[in-house]
Amino acid sequence: MTLRSSIHHRSKADIAGFARLALEILKANASASLERIHKVYVQTRDPELKGALEKCFASYNMIVKVHLREALNAMDKGDYKVVKQRAYNAGIQAESCDTKFKNLASLPLRDNNRYVYNLCAITVSIVNKLLQPNLLTST
Repeated sequence: MTLRSSIHHRSKADIAGFARLALEILKANASASLERIHKVYVQTRDPELKGALEKCFASYNMIVKVHLREALNAMDKGDYKVVKQRAYNAGIQAESCDTKFKNLASLPLRDNNRYVYNLCAITVSIVNKLLQPNLLTST
């Protein structure tokens, strides 16, 4: 909420900086989630859990290597529609990872998934401000 109220009084350049920062934080957390998935995968002997982790690994690999890479490239070009779509897609992937564990007793990635999902939602919210035509253009 603090960020949202602050963003109304910022220039487009400031908001673009917020968006880039959000994407970088998102990428760092999604990359950490990939490491966590690998760590849990190596430690478990449960075949169902291993299967769910493999699917989550694929989801997070897509988040880091496709969605966020393309979002950051689109930020460089000022293509905020692509940034928004990629951040949204990353959130969907994180959320889908969480569903892989719904029938299992273990929920090893719940906090990671929620955090990444929330970061995606924040990023989308920031980028929405960049897409508004009446945004201030000076500080």
